[in-house]
Amino acid sequence: MVAVKVIPEKGIEYSVYEKNGKHRVYFKVNNGSGRPLEVGNYDILEGKFFPSRGSTANWNEISKDEDPKALIVIGDSKQVFVGASKTAPAKTSYANYGGGSNNNRDRDIKRGMCFNNATTILASDPSTQALSQDDLVEALMELTEALFAEYMKRYGN
Repeated sequence: MVAVKVIPEKGIEYSVYEKNGKHRVYFKVNNGSGRPLEVGNYDILEGKFFPSRGSTANWNEISKDEDPKALIVIGDSKQVFVGASKTAPAKTSYANYGGGSNNNRDRDIKRGMCFNNATTILASDPSTQALSQDDLVEALMELTEALFAEYMKRYGN
């Protein structure tokens, strides 16, 4: 295994796991209020950061200019900066409809309900019977997006 040195900021805890063909650096944030929050791990062998399931910390591999919370030095010279990403996640057609909440699960549930309603509406419309499969899918997605956008506009969360 390759040598790894970790330089964390204050309040960041880390541990290096090196067993069974795995070599990872695990990170936790200790903000002084109870148990430290696990935010993810950097897999040395894959060269990739894996956020912890359910973590809202939005940690990932970031650039040096994005206020990293830890530096991982791999071998003699490879530097990897990790911390909370300041850039927005990849945009989707629903990117503007977060309702002010970071809870993706709630947003996805609402979107799923809109998808179910769109399916019911289109299934009961006789004019959709003549649509090709591709056109039907497109109509379903457009109606889902319209329903979701209207819901978020009216009710927010």
